[in-house]
Amino acid sequence: MVYAALDIHKKVFQAAVLDAESGELVQERLPASREALNDWATRWQGKLEAVALEATTGWRWVWRELSARGFEVRLCDPGQARALLGSKRRPKTDRLDAAWLARLLAKEMLPTCWLPPADIQYLRDRTRLRRALAQDRMRFAQRLHALLTHEGWPCSRGRLLSVAGQRWARSLALPPAARANVEAMFALIAVLDEQLAVIDAELRQRARSDRRLQALCTIFGVGPVLAAHILAELGEAGRFRRARQAVRVAGLDPVVSESADTRRRGKLSKQGSPELRWALVEAAHHACQRRSPDHSLYLAGKDRSGSKPAALTVARKIARRAYHVLAELEQAA
Repeated sequence: MVYAALDIHKKVFQAAVLDAESGELVQERLPASREALNDWATRWQGKLEAVALEATTGWRWVWRELSARGFEVRLCDPGQARALLGSKRRPKTDRLDAAWLARLLAKEMLPTCWLPPADIQYLRDRTRLRRALAQDRMRFAQRLHALLTHEGWPCSRGRLLSVAGQRWARSLALPPAARANVEAMFALIAVLDEQLAVIDAELRQRARSDRRLQALCTIFGVGPVLAAHILAELGEAGRFRRARQAVRVAGLDPVVSESADTRRRGKLSKQGSPELRWALVEAAHHACQRRSPDHSLYLAGKDRSGSKPAALTVARKIARRAYHVLAELEQAA
C-alpha cells in the first residue's frame, strides 16, 4: 500500500510517497502551482491509498484539486503531528516533515482535522468575514475617539457609531487636518456598515429556512446572527462524543495540571476557535437579564469571582446546550 504527504508552503510543495510494504520513500519538490500539482496527481492517480495535508495556509485549494481527481485526502493538525515527534530537539526540514506525515498516515496515526461540508464552510467564511469587518469598524471608532480626545472633544466610542454621534462629531470646530481625518474615518465606517448589513441580511434570511439555526435560536441570548456563528464553528454535533468537547473546541475549558492527588485549574486554554468563543460569550452576557434561565447561575458566579468569570461559566453552559440541540436534530434526521 502506497501513501503520500504534501508539505505545503506558499511557493513550493514537498511531496513524499511511501511504500508501506517495502519502506521505499520517494521525495519530490514542486512549485506551488495548479499546473505542477495536477502533473504530480496525474502520475500518482490510482496508485495511492490516501494523501496527507497539513491544515496550514493554502490547504483548501490543494484539497479541492486532489479530491476532484478522486484522491482520499486527510487533513492533519500540524501541532499534534509535531507533538508526536516528542519534546527532543530534532532537525526540521521540508523533506523530514513530508516523510513524517507519510509515515503517520501509513501507520493510521495521523491526527486528522474535521473537514466541514460545503454549506458549513460557506457559512464559516461569511461569519468570519462578518467578525473581521465588525472588528475593523470598532478599530476605526477607537481611532476616531482618540483623535477627538486629542482635539479636546472626548466622548464615548459607542456614540461615534450612531447617527446622532456622527452628526455631533461633524459639527465640531476642528483643524483642517483633523477634519479631513474625521471625514475619512466616517467614510470607512460607512462602507463597513454597508457590508455588515448585507451579510447580516443574508444570515437572517438563511435562519428562516435552516432548521439548525432555528433550533439554536431557541437558546436564550442567541439570535439569528449569533446562531450562524455558532453553527459555522461547531458544524456537526456528530463529530463530538460528548457535550464538553464543544466547550473544548471553543477554548473555554481551563488548563488543568494534575499529578497524583494534586489538581490545579488555571486560565482558559483558548486552544480553539476564537470566533466560537466570542459568539458564546456574547450570548452569555444576556444572562444578566432576570428572565434568563441562567440568571441565578450568573449572579452566583458574579458574587464569587466577578462578572467576566460568571459570563464564561454561562458560555460553557450555552456551548453544551448548542451541542445537545444540534445532536437531537441530527438523530431525528
